[in-house]
Amino acid sequence: MYARIALGNVRRSIRDFGIYFLTLVLGVAVYYAFNSVTQQSAVLRLSGNMRTLVQELGTIIRGVSIFVAVLLAFLVLFGNRFLIRRRKREFAIYLTLGMDRRHVSGIVAMESLAVGAGALVVGLAVGVLLSQALLYATARLFNTHVTGFGLMFSGQACAYTVMSFAIIFLVVGALNVLEVSRFRLIDLMNADRKGEKSLVRNLPLSVALFVVSLALIGVAYHELRVNGMYAIDWRFNLATALVSVGTFLLFFSVSGFLLRLGQSARGFYLRGLNMFALRQLSSRVNSAWVSISIVCAALFLAITSTCGGFAIVSSINQSVSAITHYDVSVAMYSTAQTSHASNAGDVSGSGKEALLKASVPDWDSLVADSARIDLYQDPSMRLNLKTLRGDTGVELPDSFAKYTNGLDKVPIYVVSLSQYNATLALRGDKPATLKANEALVTTDMNNMVSFWQRVALKRGSFDFLGTAMRLRARSTTMEYQNSVNTSVGTIVVPDAALESKRAQLEPLSSLLNVKTAGSRAEARLYKEVVKAHQPGLLFAAGSKSTAKEEVVGLTAIVGYLALYIGFVLFVSCAAILAIQQLSDVAESAPRYRVLFDLGAERSMVNHAILAQIATYFLFPLVVALAHSYAALGVLGGVIKSLGVLDFLRPLGVTMAIVLVLYGGYFLLTYGMARGVIGEKARRRE
Repeated sequence: MYARIALGNVRRSIRDFGIYFLTLVLGVAVYYAFNSVTQQSAVLRLSGNMRTLVQELGTIIRGVSIFVAVLLAFLVLFGNRFLIRRRKREFAIYLTLGMDRRHVSGIVAMESLAVGAGALVVGLAVGVLLSQALLYATARLFNTHVTGFGLMFSGQACAYTVMSFAIIFLVVGALNVLEVSRFRLIDLMNADRKGEKSLVRNLPLSVALFVVSLALIGVAYHELRVNGMYAIDWRFNLATALVSVGTFLLFFSVSGFLLRLGQSARGFYLRGLNMFALRQLSSRVNSAWVSISIVCAALFLAITSTCGGFAIVSSINQSVSAITHYDVSVAMYSTAQTSHASNAGDVSGSGKEALLKASVPDWDSLVADSARIDLYQDPSMRLNLKTLRGDTGVELPDSFAKYTNGLDKVPIYVVSLSQYNATLALRGDKPATLKANEALVTTDMNNMVSFWQRVALKRGSFDFLGTAMRLRARSTTMEYQNSVNTSVGTIVVPDAALESKRAQLEPLSSLLNVKTAGSRAEARLYKEVVKAHQPGLLFAAGSKSTAKEEVVGLTAIVGYLALYIGFVLFVSCAAILAIQQLSDVAESAPRYRVLFDLGAERSMVNHAILAQIATYFLFPLVVALAHSYAALGVLGGVIKSLGVLDFLRPLGVTMAIVLVLYGGYFLLTYGMARGVIGEKARRRE
């Protein structure tokens, strides 16, 4: 009998459970789809390295899924509590008819399990379809294809999803039973008669707290901009604490004077049903300012992680094409064993190259062309970032601004013009020309290009170990193959100038960049160089293929995590606001009935509902967007140091997600609220 009552309640209250059920379905589907990534490597034709990358991605996603599961657990608990509180009078009727608390709690538990089981089944079905779309996205990302067509089902991901949500539903069901068992009959009967109490009645105090909240947020923005995101230190923690406290104070203070602020604009307040809508909104903000603050923080994390993650992916993808000019690159270093090897410490760059070639079988057949760069440094550190900048007054990019006191510790390396031009020719670039008294400073860090250009323009000349040389700037670099740009600055000088100062310089390393005879030759040469060994020398190799594989793995991890976390956060925030508003509309049904009795038209009531729900959804979103704008502005400096900064496309993707998910929940909430109030209008008619 109790099971029939529980199932009947679910069927009759399908509108109440609608958004809650939809949110659970989306949560289950996304949870399953992303946890099925590990099994995708078995379907796709991936190389050994790529298969390993997919496995690592799956491991990271499973770890993040623990955080997602906790987040979804709070969402399920929140939705259940709102649904239970809305049904207090129904529970009072059960108790009045003689049903004991144990049976009422059992009905609630069965309802929760029925909705959860249904959402789990539907969610897994949707998740299988979503995982198929994710499979094709993975195939495109890893430059492979899916053979044939067939729905991929991951038993491991299914079991993981079922286990996680079963634990969530059991814990939430137990907490619901505990809450229902604590209800008193008198409180249940009078639930609809209890009004909201204002938390802050003193208007001057509310305004003062509002001003303080804006000041705290402003200071947090300033600290974040000054400190940047290059280190998690006390200033970063201070900015985080200030913006958190400021956000809570903002919503807390607004709840105290929102109604008074609307009343001060008499023309607006007395127009249509604005008076009613504003009082409804003020009452809800007054009682739910804590949850609105948390939603705002979660929206900030969702926007920042999604937009920032996609921006990082875009930056790395663009930068990798700019640094994969050579098929294979080899850095050749002298090691600590050098002193024990027969004069190995005196081995020149050409000698190191000869030893490397002797260690690789069939070098001549594998290599089509090569160019070597010998890097030198000043052991006395007279050539450093601080001295090269001089007294020009040119400001450093944000990524170096906080390390101004340590610029004399950042070395500037020296290479010869002939080797530089040979490397440019290898990559198909035009050679550089220098006069006897000229030097060229190069960098591959995008945020340092304009810095060196301004320095060269203002500096004129600099002291090159006792010789005055005119400084020029260029953004092109020729150094070691890597997936991240790292050359702060390297000086290119004429060969004669380098020879005249060789006694004051010491060799740092030699870099050999190679064009191979084909892709197979590239793979074999890289494999042989990795195995190469010579006493007193260390060979560190990198290839175009391995660099691209590393970038693919990194972008897959960052992109998938940004999408995964962002999706769950957006859905959770929108669902919380939707459930709150639908609960408020249902609880305020007698008030809407009075409006209809007084002659209010349905269009006026619908407009009031739209204004109330739209303001409720937009309020935390606008504040979150302001926080995200400040954070992404600082994050842009970090991204720009990695490669090309492109926020336009990631921002477009993020806004599309906001419109589809957040906007979709808003429209669904408004439509369901209109349906609830429409029933009241039809009953009146």
